[in-house]
Amino acid sequence: MKKSPIQSWIKLHTDLLEKMNKQTFPLVSIIMPVFNTGSFLIEAINSILNQEALFDCELPSFELIVVDDHSNDPKTLEILGGATCSDSRIHVISNQRCKGASGARNTGIDRARGIWIGFLDSDDIWFPQALALRWRCIMQNENVKWTGAHFRLLKPTTSIEGKPVFATAENLIADLDQKNNIPEIKCLPRPVEEFGDSCMIQTTTVLILRTLIVEKGMFNEQLLRAEDYHLWFKCAFDTDLWMTKAEVSFYRIHSGSLTHGNTPKYLYEDAMIELLLKETSSNIYKIILTRRFDFVMQDQCYFYRSQKLFDCALKKTFQWIIKRPLNMSAWKELLACGLRVG
Repeated sequence: MKKSPIQSWIKLHTDLLEKMNKQTFPLVSIIMPVFNTGSFLIEAINSILNQEALFDCELPSFELIVVDDHSNDPKTLEILGGATCSDSRIHVISNQRCKGASGARNTGIDRARGIWIGFLDSDDIWFPQALALRWRCIMQNENVKWTGAHFRLLKPTTSIEGKPVFATAENLIADLDQKNNIPEIKCLPRPVEEFGDSCMIQTTTVLILRTLIVEKGMFNEQLLRAEDYHLWFKCAFDTDLWMTKAEVSFYRIHSGSLTHGNTPKYLYEDAMIELLLKETSSNIYKIILTRRFDFVMQDQCYFYRSQKLFDCALKKTFQWIIKRPLNMSAWKELLACGLRVG
């Protein structure tokens, strides 16, 4: 009897799994960029090493590639020094210069042996079933090339001394509801429209084929921020995204976070969109990208005026007008800057 397409696909992955196990190659490579993260680092590492299977889905074999981006913090260096001795799945790579989060991730991708790539920043935490939940999505759907999920913000409380204090990973995980529920999985066909509204996935929630991420040029190291958003847009141009409707990670908010709130929320995103507009594959999505560009410019202008930084607001407004001279909102913003409306 002829096998159905799904039976053939399952057999292909089963044979591949057996082959990979014989060659001791992992199926998944998890990339962790590190720069002076201190004590947060050990919680991040342990959250990966302590991953659990689901009742209906085993864990894939994985490796953790920790990329030290030229750290000089003694605590971080101490943890990195003992990491490979604690577990054979850990590989530590050291950049000879500080390359930023994008460059560190790219270093890890270059060294990855897995077919699939996952990410966790060194100050964040994976839920115990984070890997298995997304692996279930991959194993149940033959067309998956990248998959995402949801995350939970992790904010500090304030100590008596006025210092920020985070709950420990142990306590956070103990409070999770980890019943054997089966979350909904949804396919978003070429979700450029959705990404035009917001960056709806966070890097720590993504599992992506290594071949796809390499094809798209990996993370753009010239972008100061929004390099992940840039990459996800490029994937969305021609590849469906599969979303698991479950939280899989804690995303820590603190003063060292790249997305800490003391700057415009969408800082440098305009540069990211301008790069996308130069891509030939983005031509059919020009209206969506231009709409996002206008939104970002407007938000940055609002932010600078609200902070009474009128010179910054005026500079950003002129940039907006040069790029979009027929946009009436840009000219209204120029008037607001001139009147110093905060």
